[in-house]
Amino acid sequence: MKPAYRSVFRELLRRELGERYRGSFLGVLWHLLLPLSQLLVMSWVFSYLLQARTQYQDLNYAAFLALGLWPWNLFANAVANSVVALTGNSALIGKIALPHRLLVDAKVSASMLLDLAGFVVVLLALLVFGTSLELSGLPIVLLCLLILSIFAVGFAQIVAVLNVFLRDVGAAISQILSLMFFLCPIMYDLAQLPLRLQEILLLNPLVSPIVNIRNALLGLPVDWPNLAISAAAAMLVAVLGHAMLRRARPHLEDYL
Repeated sequence: MKPAYRSVFRELLRRELGERYRGSFLGVLWHLLLPLSQLLVMSWVFSYLLQARTQYQDLNYAAFLALGLWPWNLFANAVANSVVALTGNSALIGKIALPHRLLVDAKVSASMLLDLAGFVVVLLALLVFGTSLELSGLPIVLLCLLILSIFAVGFAQIVAVLNVFLRDVGAAISQILSLMFFLCPIMYDLAQLPLRLQEILLLNPLVSPIVNIRNALLGLPVDWPNLAISAAAAMLVAVLGHAMLRRARPHLEDYL
């Protein structure tokens, strides 16, 4: 990124973060209190009311769910928030000549920073409540989060461009993400499914980073082959998103 564009990106990012808390009494504290309240509710509902269980004998189901849900949120919220990155900045695009990807990247970065902070809060809460986590697995966790972030940037660019030409995308993205959520082993344990179904679900490149985040924090082996395939798929999606944004650039102002 050129030095001139870095300052623009920082200003866009500051604006995105500022808009989240405008008029809010608690401000950034929401991203400390909300993850903790969600974790407490999930612990009560799934551990006591539904009595959900996994293959991990010593792991509370709420902790199992949290280790998959917050990484998913990192991806899904970034994509959902970026749908309007271009349509919501039509006036700015018409007045200032700047790379349109900065508008998308600022939306993605703001969302991921906030969700990453929430994930850190959740991990600390799990440790305080007695969940045994292998902190030596943190480098693997960071690698998996990086793969999910690359996916998020690519998908965000794709949906932001499509929403300019097909406004139905903005209305449909929440349903699409909900469908993708249930195709990832977040609420259920992949190892408890039949082998054939496991192989089918692993065709989804979002599955491996989520599963391996759990494995790394629980001291289990990392599935490197599938993680490498997910990394390659993430790069492909990112390249496709960048190409779509560049190809659509001359026509965006006509449709905004």
